[in-house]
Order: sequence, then structure tokens, then C-alpha cells
Amino acid sequence: NKPAGMPIHPSMNHYYNSLANGLAYYFEQQSCPFVFRCINRLDRDTSGLTLIAKHYISGGMLSAMISNKTVSGITREYLAIVKGSVTPPEGTITAPLARKEGSIIERCVDFENGDSAVTHFIREWTNGQISLVRVRLETGRTHQIRVHMGYIGHPLPADYLYNPVYDTFKRQPLHSLQLKFCHPITGTPMCLMAPVPEDMSNAF
Repeated sequence: NKPAGMPIHPSMNHYYNSLANGLAYYFEQQSCPFVFRCINRLDRDTSGLTLIAKHYISGGMLSAMISNKTVSGITREYLAIVKGSVTPPEGTITAPLARKEGSIIERCVDFENGDSAVTHFIREWTNGQISLVRVRLETGRTHQIRVHMGYIGHPLPADYLYNPVYDTFKRQPLHSLQLKFCHPITGTPMCLMAPVPEDMSNAF
């Protein structure tokens, strides 16, 4: 259950406080060999469930599952708080994503050069000013939820790249809520959930 503000990998200005650093230290204290194999990478300010494989075989199987769109894949659900009252209250966003010209980080909708990206959403609550939406990813492109919700006119507040308005939140209110998959070795159905962090739950 990754906290907001923690990057997955060490990066500029975040050399030590990454999830990879923390897990390397954790296994070092147990004198266990460890290679960092992150299956569903989350953005730095996104909180919630992150799946880590402890073995290269399970890591390979899980990586194949997350790119598989059949029932044997990994189902990823998120909660997001977005601007405005999302209308219609549920739907599917099918809009290919590509790297924004002139940027190595930002993504944008690009119907000519983008890679396929599909996001399903259901509005769970709204007060007219903001909405709580449950999002299920069919694909897992970089910044997919953030860009897709902005594309339909409902950007996430406090998103430092796409909507840097910090009147309500200090970080983009996006939370990896649930992962469903079958254990790669035993085949046992797994359903994991991470509690909604206070900065989001206090808003609705």
C-alpha cells in the first residue's frame, strides 16, 4: 500500500525515499537476496496497491497477466476525485495516448500516433463541484487516468503536470484501490484492497 509522495524507483530529487529503496533495505535486514520487480507501477503521487514479485518466474507470469485483457489477467480498479460533475455517470474512454511533443514526461491524446488506451469509469458521488469516480483500466498507459479524465473535461485537481490547482488537495487524488488476479503459481483467486487515504475520504 504505497503512500502518496513516494516514487517507485529512485529519481531526480528522490534518491533514497523510493519504494525500491525501502524493499531493498527490508530484505537486506533479513539477509535475503532481492531484485525489484514491480508489476503495476504507480505515479509518485498516486497512493495504493502496488504488486511486487519476489521471484523472476512469478514476475514474468504476472507481467504477462497485466497485459492480458482476458479474465485471466489482472483487474485494476482506482478511485479518483475529479473536477466537476461527471456526466454521463458512467462510460468508457477510448482515446490513444502518446508522448507530448517537446516533453519526456507528459502524455496527451493522439489519434494519429498514440497507443491504444481504454478507461472505464463509474461516478460514485458528486456535489457538483467535484466527483468521486471508480475507474477500471483495460490498458495501462503512462498517466492514463490523469490524461483521460482531463480529456473528457474532468481533470484531477492538484495534478502537478496536467492541472496544478492546489485549492483543495496537495496531490492528485488518485488511489489504486483494488487488484484482482489469480496467483501465478497456485491459481488461487486473489482480491486485494487498500483503504482509501484520509486526504481523499475526507472530501466526500
